[in-house]
Amino acid sequence: MSRGNRPPASLPHQIAGTRFLRENERAALFDEQGLGKSKQLIDAVSAEVANATLGGALIVCPNGLKTKWAEEVERFSTLPYAVFGSGRKARRVAFRSLRAAFYIINYEAVHAELASLRQLLRFKPMALVLDESHRIKTPDSKVTRAVLQLRTEAHRRYILTGTPVANKPEDVWSQAFFLDDGVALGTTFEEFQRRFCTGGGYQSVDEMRERIMHLALRRTKEGSLELPPKQFHRVSVELSGRQRALYEQMRDELAVWVRSLSGEDVQKHGELIFTRILRLAQIASNPGLIDAGYDEVPTKLAALDDLLEAYTTERKVIVWSSFVGNIQAVAARYPHLKPVRIYGEQDSAARDHAVRTFRGDPSVRLLVANPAAAREGLTLTEANVAIYLDRTFNLVDYLQSQDRIHRISQTRECDIVLLLAAQTVDEFIDFALEQKHRLARFTQKDVDHIDADDLALRKPDILQALLTPQLPQRGKSR
Repeated sequence: MSRGNRPPASLPHQIAGTRFLRENERAALFDEQGLGKSKQLIDAVSAEVANATLGGALIVCPNGLKTKWAEEVERFSTLPYAVFGSGRKARRVAFRSLRAAFYIINYEAVHAELASLRQLLRFKPMALVLDESHRIKTPDSKVTRAVLQLRTEAHRRYILTGTPVANKPEDVWSQAFFLDDGVALGTTFEEFQRRFCTGGGYQSVDEMRERIMHLALRRTKEGSLELPPKQFHRVSVELSGRQRALYEQMRDELAVWVRSLSGEDVQKHGELIFTRILRLAQIASNPGLIDAGYDEVPTKLAALDDLLEAYTTERKVIVWSSFVGNIQAVAARYPHLKPVRIYGEQDSAARDHAVRTFRGDPSVRLLVANPAAAREGLTLTEANVAIYLDRTFNLVDYLQSQDRIHRISQTRECDIVLLLAAQTVDEFIDFALEQKHRLARFTQKDVDHIDADDLALRKPDILQALLTPQLPQRGKSR
């Protein structure tokens, strides 16, 4: 959009959010995905620049969202901006002029440019903004350490995310520390753990959520927008043929190994057990991902044939898979739908081209994407159907990806379709994600009640039943 066009009017919740940011020098905007957090931030900073109380903002965001932020600044402000390109030489270009009001850089570049960014923040009073702030959820990561070092130079500190609890309540500690230097949740992660974690679950979560949410404003779409409903459909399919044989073989091998381990050994080998469970999920999705000799049509792809035939007659569809091999296989299977793809190995130009083509070309009916690569910052409301060929235990991938279609500008009812292989690890992943979501919603104050089993992270007997199917299945989650 050219700078001469009038920016879109703010919705009531956006006006309130902009006011909240202006009135607080350290604040979290935790609005649910799709409510326009970037507009609220740009409006707040622009107003403070106009009042001469701020010189601008340094926005730290995922690498794939730098172009999106530039477009948003173009759309909602008349102030100049600079985008830090990829590579040290390209990033230097952004420093040649200090006349910009908005500077946009990706998380991974902060460590390399820490000294220069400190000088930028010291040059004039600036807000330091973390977009998708759950990216700093791991306290000892290189990215988190660099961002936390930079925070003390900022005149204001803001964090934006619709999923502050990306996977578990511990995710909020670094984000809160960025804002208040440890006042709310402790000056060290160890202090936080002693206060709120029991080892097998959580305690004093009521206190935890009060302490973090007093820094934050969170609104959900249900209370802020009149969006069409979002319907969930769990489609159960039965494995057959060689796919079933391969699954049962790996399942039985894993069961024998796990039963041979002591409790201490289970903890010691937790990562390896987790990896093998994900390999089971791959076989349940498409054995060709790990067996080059597999030559049958996977059960889920056969089911996908029928779903796409029904849905793509009048609608665009997104198929989500966490496995790159599936993305290639699905795109190759449906050439008549002119599929485009988004996955992690793409560069920004290829990703942007895929998005533009899907949104703008009526003949392109299918986008096949990896949630980790396309879960954030994209508006894909040209589609109103999202089909999950498979999922991992990553809650933020699941929540953020489904809301690419259910957000401002969507006018049609949205269908979220979950393909689940019956009597497989798919059912356990489904339960685990639902439990994580319940705990996240309670921590974020979306709901006021949670069961003790969820606080203790108790799982039903479903995993045991899936690993030893000859036993009666007790405690199914669905």
